[in-house]
Amino acid sequence: FGNYLMRRSLVWTPFRMFAHRPAQIPFKDWKIVSHDIVQVISGKSKGKQGKVLKVFRKTNQVLVEGVNYKFKKVEDDEFVTRMKTVQQEYPIHVSNVALIDPETGKPTRVKYVRTLEGKRVRIAKSGAMIPKPEREELKYVNRTKSEIGPMDTMPEDVIEKTYKGEDFVKIKKEFEEFLRIKAEKE
Repeated sequence: FGNYLMRRSLVWTPFRMFAHRPAQIPFKDWKIVSHDIVQVISGKSKGKQGKVLKVFRKTNQVLVEGVNYKFKKVEDDEFVTRMKTVQQEYPIHVSNVALIDPETGKPTRVKYVRTLEGKRVRIAKSGAMIPKPEREELKYVNRTKSEIGPMDTMPEDVIEKTYKGEDFVKIKKEFEEFLRIKAEKE
């Protein structure tokens, strides 16, 4: 009977949710970036390919388009009292995905190599170079050509000198007067 109680205590208990979970140590070198095409190599979505939507570096996870769907209940927009079930993509661990080789179209291991110019590039196992994808949100936007809005400070007001500086002679005289009055009281 004691053995039964021992086994029973190892099953889920309310205190189990407060159990120590070691923190994920983030990887130093990430070979997978946003907008890469990857294939899932293990798990329930094994064999599926998709584009990386987001990279979660703190938890070593990636969000892949069309992979790892779960059902979630959310409030319906049309009916206040009703809930609807929605399919939503959830992140998977980065060790469960592999980059697609551009030559063979199969998942491959990747390593970083420096070119003669000193730039780091990703090289597939077949020897093909895997370029990092172009991303629109990283493009530089020239802000100097923008129009002046109602909340902007006018250039004339920025150039105008408003700070005159401290008058140290006056401050020194006030301090000497303070010391003289203090000495008279003593």
